[in-house]
Amino acid sequence: MKTNHITVLLKEAVDNLQVKSGNWYVDATFGGGGHTELILNNGGKVIAFDFDQSAIEMGQERFRKEIDSGKLILVEANFTKLKEELRIIKSQHDIKKISGVLFDFGTSTDQLMNKERGFSFLGEGDLDMRMDQNLGVKAKDLLALLSEKQLTDTFFQLGGETEAKKIAKEIVSDRKKGVMINSNQDLVTLIEKVKKSRNKTHPATKVFQALRIIVNDELNNILDSLPQALEVVESGSRIVAISFHEGEDRIVKSTFKNWQETEQGTLITKKPLTPSEEAIKDNPRCRSAKMRIFEK
Repeated sequence: MKTNHITVLLKEAVDNLQVKSGNWYVDATFGGGGHTELILNNGGKVIAFDFDQSAIEMGQERFRKEIDSGKLILVEANFTKLKEELRIIKSQHDIKKISGVLFDFGTSTDQLMNKERGFSFLGEGDLDMRMDQNLGVKAKDLLALLSEKQLTDTFFQLGGETEAKKIAKEIVSDRKKGVMINSNQDLVTLIEKVKKSRNKTHPATKVFQALRIIVNDELNNILDSLPQALEVVESGSRIVAISFHEGEDRIVKSTFKNWQETEQGTLITKKPLTPSEEAIKDNPRCRSAKMRIFEK
């Protein structure tokens, strides 16, 4: 299996983990395996988490040699289970300490381009958007159930969609007529009808982002997992977090600031690190990325 994902801030993130040969690190958001690969290349060992079964299957094939040699452990679980899963893994594999945790909260290109799972603007896939197939509620279920106000708030607060009210009103109006949104193309067609103006960004981008965040409960997951990361790493270790959405970065920023104020460690990045102009040119999706670093 081949990944199309371009890992954002790859070298910067791994450099700031300060990888030491033979030590164990957690890649809490495995995705396409880019960060994991570089940590391994730098001599580190990795416990990698991902709740997307397809990402785990890809990783098992791509890193078979590293898994067989005991340098990589893949865990099919949400990073909200970090502390619980690590307790079991450390006991099973006689791992004494964790020397750093890396989070990359972005959605992988492989997920975004998957026409069957509803992340993509293309194709006629089911409007699903669940990263974890064990979750019960799909994006189309939310569009069928939420009120006009709830939809407006979701699109505006989680996506920054300025025409959120118009889009929500159109969804509810169609719903009353018995016209339901079931596929990604159904939603794209409705949004394109409401949003007449176009710029470089696809008109459905912000609504799709908002739905993905709420379906997967992404912001609460970050709130749950960051304290676990601080608890599991040894003193002197770093936690590196890459965010792509204002809400994500706000949580990371305030959490790291609080940790420093309560003398639990040092905030390494007074201002977030961002991709270079060259990196953005090569991969426009990375333009909103912000990386923050904390040392316990």
